[in-house]
Amino acid sequence: MLDIRAVAYIAPVSEVDFAPVPLTIRLVNYADETGLVSAGFRIYNGITGLLIHQSDIIPVEIAKGATVDVSALTDFMPPAPADDTYFVLFDGNAANALVPDGIAIHLGSMYFDVKPAPLGPIPAGHAVTHEDTGIDEVDVTGLSGLLADPQTPILHHLEHETGGSDEINVTNLAGELADDQPPKAHGNPAHTSTFEDQANKGAAGGYCGLPNPLDSALPLRADGTPGTPLGLHLENDFCYNASNVTGPYPWRHSATLSASTGTPAHPGVLGVAAGKSVYLGVSAFLLSGQESTRLVYKTAASLTGLFLSFGFADTLVTPFAAVDGCYFDCQVVGGVQATIYGVCAAASVRSNTATSFVLAPGTWYHLLVSLNTTATLVTFSIFNDAGALLWSDTLNSNIPTAPGQETGNAVVISGGPDSGYLDYIDISIPRPFFR
Repeated sequence: MLDIRAVAYIAPVSEVDFAPVPLTIRLVNYADETGLVSAGFRIYNGITGLLIHQSDIIPVEIAKGATVDVSALTDFMPPAPADDTYFVLFDGNAANALVPDGIAIHLGSMYFDVKPAPLGPIPAGHAVTHEDTGIDEVDVTGLSGLLADPQTPILHHLEHETGGSDEINVTNLAGELADDQPPKAHGNPAHTSTFEDQANKGAAGGYCGLPNPLDSALPLRADGTPGTPLGLHLENDFCYNASNVTGPYPWRHSATLSASTGTPAHPGVLGVAAGKSVYLGVSAFLLSGQESTRLVYKTAASLTGLFLSFGFADTLVTPFAAVDGCYFDCQVVGGVQATIYGVCAAASVRSNTATSFVLAPGTWYHLLVSLNTTATLVTFSIFNDAGALLWSDTLNSNIPTAPGQETGNAVVISGGPDSGYLDYIDISIPRPFFR
């Protein structure tokens, strides 16, 4: 199950100079699955509590059992005057093909001080003669009493850490540590039937990083994975013959689709000839953060002339060329058939991802479009049928979030004699409130 956590701030430290401050967090994947993390930092003034800086990270894929340090895209530049206190917060989301809605990642506040630079030049003198190795080095050995100034201990934390000469060991010590302790990696055999029963695992507020199964707002499915949170969540597995009907409710289609033979991994499959679309409105959604949509699609044996668009958009024409949207676009690029990439469009001004991916014929793919919590970053991801990430890229420009830039949800296919097969489509817009 997906279990990625933020465990420590690497930067900033508790006291920094009045200069650009880097922001770095340590992430640990305690699960046996790879996950894709999108997240960001926020800096607040420690006195007023006002938000004064925020920056996302570049989405990072973390392999099972891995520890990764990731940094913000931009450093924090403290405002004048210096000698002030701030605190940093980190939050984000980890997802993969098995848990497309993802799990939240948070790390609580850490305060740090920004100190001013020395005021004026260092006065001329002879201090170095009294300092370490100086000809008149001061030595307090054998002197009684306390020094007037508080003494800063010599940097020696490595001696107390793992492998250090004076490593701290809490074995046999009574009491509880002040900080919550992350569990060691373990599989299902580590859980007894007593521990797994509903009363035990719910009473403590959840287990293994999953929500409390007794909390109706954050339910668990029967297999232990997170259930559906509050908000809009629609899906269709195309598990019936769609011929001669208006569409796979609540999605509709532009022309008759043909039923195809399902498989154990793909129950319910629709064959798609050229010039077809499956859509859910063209102005149903105004993107504002955390939206995602996924398509499970198999390419045809021939990719000649294939045009495919999928995601959030306000048009049913392919290639989309949407006025407003965030979507995949697949067409012939530089003479290469079936080249797919990500697009963001706002008021007909478009941005394309810097990289692209070439689809193979006769292959199942999982296409995922997801927005971060503030709708300032869109991640485009392609997984294979086993859930492994094949390609991912992001865009942070021309994301349509202004009133009048509403979109729908659709997959539109044209070109070529045969355009492939549709197995599954969904859209998720979690919202932390009741309507």
